[in-house]
Amino acid sequence: MRRKLINQTGTSNKFWNIKVEEETQIINWGKIGTKGRESVKRFLSSEECLKESKKLITQKFKKGYSEILLKESILKENEIWNEENAEHFFWEIIEKSNRSISSHWSDYHVDDHLENLTILLSKFEKKHIVLFQKCIREKLNELYIGNTAELYIILNCSYKKVNGEITFDDYISTDGYIYFRCWLLLKGKAFFDDIKKDINSFINGKYSFNIGNCWAEGLLYVCDYAYAYSFYHENLNNFEISTETSKNYPEAIHYDDNGRNKMDREFYGGRDLQELYPHLVKSMCELRNE
Repeated sequence: MRRKLINQTGTSNKFWNIKVEEETQIINWGKIGTKGRESVKRFLSSEECLKESKKLITQKFKKGYSEILLKESILKENEIWNEENAEHFFWEIIEKSNRSISSHWSDYHVDDHLENLTILLSKFEKKHIVLFQKCIREKLNELYIGNTAELYIILNCSYKKVNGEITFDDYISTDGYIYFRCWLLLKGKAFFDDIKKDINSFINGKYSFNIGNCWAEGLLYVCDYAYAYSFYHENLNNFEISTETSKNYPEAIHYDDNGRNKMDREFYGGRDLQELYPHLVKSMCELRNE
């Protein structure tokens, strides 16, 4: 038996995991995002161990803990776990780990989303987490286009407004552009598809975001942390999943401008963006001035 519980009620942000192996009970607990502490207890019989462990689980539920459960469809190995269906799983987990998906934009916090994603991924086996990491890299590659580069500039770069004319500093940080695309991925498949076609989708009324924090660097490491968390690895900075993904899928590594990856077109900047995206630029600059 193996159960994973979390408590994020009020100011709590804790996890509590229990694993039963015959007569041995292993409990791991602590603050989400940390290794936590561990206790090991042996019983006289496997029956007694299981019985006492179930009592502890019941007590945790009464204290506000809950278990992250996935829909039955996600857990069906034969339906999901091949490369053809991995993308469906990828978007399903991205959206299920966003507990604020139906809430006001002010209730959304990137770190909370990434913590939930880590816990959710930790329920799966290593080969599954590797496929998720592969999807992250492939989707980052798909977003390496002129459209998203221009959206990055509008949302992140400084600008000057003189006589109604807006001129952007169009320098794009290599790392910043990766973190920005990670943030875009966390918004889900519908947004991903829309924004690839037209960045004006950002203000089409279907989506609302906090543009004060539109970087999500942690998505790059979430798979490694999920694996370490799942298997009680002593070193959370052991990037075993990233290493294995690079080895098995070398074509998915290059998601930035490193000489191997080229944008679909040159991106615009400076004064051109106001002419190309007048309503988007006006809306975003007004928000950024608030």
